Amino acid sequence: MTPYDQAERSSRRSILDRLRSASLPPVAAPVIDAQRLVDYGDLAAQFTTIAEAIGATVVPLERIEEVAEVLGEDPSFAEARRIASVEPQAVAGNVELEQFDDPHALATLDWVIARGAFGIAENGAIWVEGGSLPHRAMLFIPQHLALIVERSQIVPHLTAAYERIGSWDATFGVFVAGPSKTADIEQSLVLGAHGCRTLTVLLIGGAA
Repeated sequence: MTPYDQAERSSRRSILDRLRSASLPPVAAPVIDAQRLVDYGDLAAQFTTIAEAIGATVVPLERIEEVAEVLGEDPSFAEARRIASVEPQAVAGNVELEQFDDPHALATLDWVIARGAFGIAENGAIWVEGGSLPHRAMLFIPQHLALIVERSQIVPHLTAAYERIGSWDATFGVFVAGPSKTADIEQSLVLGAHGCRTLTVLLIGGAA
């Protein structure tokens, strides 16, 4: 190790030690004034507008049984070789996720069909509860992701979302918003850089 490396390591350790020893007084969470929260009116319409603005495709359906027909019209789904589904009522996949212990084995998945617990009108995100997934990686590793969301399960904003999440006993959950995208390189937008290339939201049910 060179003197430069030793000095760098010493400086890093000094900084981390100071951070660990710092003690900040606890601060109470702010009180949310419900009267100042936005009322979107038609939650499904607001959710659809925002979700599509960030790159997702939203398809309104009356019944979950229509999912297979709608996805079958997508060439990437019709030509897919490996499809995993945790919603057999909607789509019968041909990959049994329970057979895999190592999530790396799912790297060749073309499509995943999963269930979103609820959507958020404010930002077009969908909360997926980890208990519904055989593998966490299945949300991020396929080429294409489809999430089924009940129209009646759309909340207006993140405040309502966190209130709902707080009542659940779950070890894992994640917000999914649009397909994977980045514009870090020359400010050129690239889809699928870190995860799925497309997100299809299948919005089930009539008006809430």
